[in-house]
Amino acid sequence: MSEHSTDPTPPEAHPSRPLVWDLPTRLFHWTFAGLFAAAFLVALLSSEHSRIFLLHMLAGLVMAFAVLLRIGWGLVGSRPSRFSAFLYRPMDLARYLRAAFEGRDQPTPGHNPAASYAVYAMLLLPLGLVATGLLKTSGQDWAEELHGALAYGLLAVVVLHLAGLAWHSRRHRDRIALAMVDGRRSVAGFAGLPSHRIWAGALFLVLMGGWGFSLARGFDPVARQVALPFLGVTLPLDDGGDSKEKGGHRGEPREHGHHDDD
Repeated sequence: MSEHSTDPTPPEAHPSRPLVWDLPTRLFHWTFAGLFAAAFLVALLSSEHSRIFLLHMLAGLVMAFAVLLRIGWGLVGSRPSRFSAFLYRPMDLARYLRAAFEGRDQPTPGHNPAASYAVYAMLLLPLGLVATGLLKTSGQDWAEELHGALAYGLLAVVVLHLAGLAWHSRRHRDRIALAMVDGRRSVAGFAGLPSHRIWAGALFLVLMGGWGFSLARGFDPVARQVALPFLGVTLPLDDGGDSKEKGGHRGEPREHGHHDDD
């Protein structure tokens, strides 16, 4: 599971901080972090029926697209970013955690078993969030509680991931967080990637920018709906029941003086 076994270059010939993470992986990392933080804070601080809350749903749709791009890169990208490079079994995770608690763990060039499971969770949970969010807008009220559970589950994974980074940095004196800035890590015996894959990073930005711009063009805050780019599908951004409760049509304010028990 390690890069060490396939690298014939003598350790002394390797750079002290070899390139581990290519540009597309780093761009996805920060895009995902920003979109999840924005979506979570908007949902936490705004009313579900406010126009600001619509930004929560738009951020979710953009985040889902970023996840799909990362899944594609996990199949064809640079070796440390591929799923095949961190496809650990549950027993591998158990052994790693035991070694970590006993102080016997060793840094790896890419994702260790604990980080790999966090990555899988941070790719799958957002897709579940978008799916349950769309089910909620289609009138499936049961999806609301599941949506909230998935959101807090993803938050828990992020917090655990950050705690693991802090613990790793303290134990190994490795500024691992900087690896997602310049792509380099202090790992002995690893030759490093030959390039940052700048062309792929540029393509990631173009695709993300095109998706986000197209969503913005198809967004109707009055009707509370958005047209998905290239698919010819228009999605409601709230459920019909909530709209009827607020007024006769979507986007219309509820009339003053009207009460449900009148």
